[in-house]
Amino acid sequence: MNDTQYTLNFEKLCNELQLGELISSPKPISGGLLHRMYAIETTQANYAVKALNPQIMIRPTAVQNYIDSEKIANVAAEHIHAQPAKMLKVLLCITLIINSI
Repeated sequence: MNDTQYTLNFEKLCNELQLGELISSPKPISGGLLHRMYAIETTQANYAVKALNPQIMIRPTAVQNYIDSEKIANVAAEHIHAQPAKMLKVLLCITLIINSI
């Protein structure tokens, strides 16, 4: 693997997705083996943010694989207790993350 690193800009994420202003520093939480998860608190709500692993996301099929896995999670959530990611502006989220690597 190359030395691609995470570049996390939560303020930009909140601004681009109109999530509100950050109230406190993002806190790392468990919930992913391949990616990092953070809890953020804004003036509008509390969110869990998945920071996609840049070393994985540079793979040619990674973006489509991620989109497909979220579609599968949404179908599964209709039948089992699961909390899939919100699909609101998911491509914008992925674009922001890819552009930051």
